[in-house]
Amino acid sequence: MGMEAKDGAEAAVRGVEQGTLLYIEVQPGSASPGRLSFDPWRRRIRLSVRARAEGGKANEEVQERLAAILGAAAASVRLTAGTTDRQKTVLVAGMAPGEVLGKIGPALKEERPSRRCRVQKGGTGP
Repeated sequence: MGMEAKDGAEAAVRGVEQGTLLYIEVQPGSASPGRLSFDPWRRRIRLSVRARAEGGKANEEVQERLAAILGAAAASVRLTAGTTDRQKTVLVAGMAPGEVLGKIGPALKEERPSRRCRVQKGGTGP
């Protein structure tokens, strides 16, 4: 893993009086749930979940997975914005930004460009 993934992830974390706000983008209906990566364009941490975005199931899985990754009580991880959107803001109560980064950093994967963005051999674009 390159250093830029960890360093960039700092843009998705902000300390507040109650703890830390984590700016994430959720990928519901994923075949590989629990995958964390950093999207440098959106400046958000991406989290894949198995649940579909129906009836709040994906939101529940987001909270459960983040609590497990952070080693925090499920009640201390709650959505504060984006309940009906892929882009969400999560409050991790009672945990400092450095502590949050220290726990999610090892789980972060580098974001790969989509096929449309990759330069193909012998060409300059798609």
